[in-house]
Amino acid sequence: IEAMLRTQGTLPVNVKFFFEGQEEIGSPQMPDFIASHRDLLACDWVLSSDGGQWEENQPVVIIGRRGLCGLQIDLQSSRHDVHSGTYGGTFQNPIHALARLITSMHGPQGEILVDGFYDAVRTLSDAERTQIAEIPFDEKQYVDELGVKQLFGEPGYSTYERAWTRPTLEVNGMWGGFQGEGVKTVIANIAHAKITCRLVPDQEPDKIAKLLSDHIARHAPAGVTFSVQKLPGSADPYLMPLDHPGNIAARIILKELYGKEPYVARMGGTIPVCGSFLKFLGAHMINFAFGLKDENIHAPDEFFRISSFKRGQEAFCMMLEQLGR
Repeated sequence: IEAMLRTQGTLPVNVKFFFEGQEEIGSPQMPDFIASHRDLLACDWVLSSDGGQWEENQPVVIIGRRGLCGLQIDLQSSRHDVHSGTYGGTFQNPIHALARLITSMHGPQGEILVDGFYDAVRTLSDAERTQIAEIPFDEKQYVDELGVKQLFGEPGYSTYERAWTRPTLEVNGMWGGFQGEGVKTVIANIAHAKITCRLVPDQEPDKIAKLLSDHIARHAPAGVTFSVQKLPGSADPYLMPLDHPGNIAARIILKELYGKEPYVARMGGTIPVCGSFLKFLGAHMINFAFGLKDENIHAPDEFFRISSFKRGQEAFCMMLEQLGR
């Protein structure tokens, strides 16, 4: 922006800046903020620098991201931790109960067994499946990068389909009882788990959270009491038309920059404000970012290539010029 103003004296389009620092915690205050500042934030569409390209020499247009909701489960038995020799085998161990409860949520092939979980999921069209299948996939490389023995997941879908277009229910953490070095023969009185679900078009975070709560109420083992806490930072799933004018402009510029046609893909992660901008402003968010997947995202040694920084500066100037035509 500064470079264009210095060299041209004006911008080809009107621009507003929106700096958002809550994305990593689910943007819990953003929906209310955007809804209450509609006039201030009104726009035709949003250009986002949060995301990346497929590879250093391969561009991509991202048209969808999954939504999010989360819960914490707490199971309690006795009033306090007790000696496992004196009381073991006489009442429900809440950690055992939690393990059984968590197991009840998935089938042996990874399908989610929570009643109603898939009811609103939009079926992929043949054209959408073909579009995803056009992106090269190297299973061995994928497995090696993860360091796992084999892939696993809901049957009937490719790996990219499962990662981008199917909902998930993941246990992010479980804890309870003694976790220090050595032995402590204790039965914990309480056990906890945090669960998040990635959601796909037509699923609603509050409805999914309610289905999970109902499942927990039905399947909590006898001998424990339970509580369910909805975690902050839910997000609607996001999907935009490939032929949106913003995507058309992005494809033109990316092809010029990289010398090849960009892939069309979705991402399994979540950017909560995507759905909020669309819901409250009627504005789609166009992914126009230049990070790369090998840059250790979220790790202590995360980095960003100087070449991508320079390419991004050039690309944003080109985008503004393209939009002003």
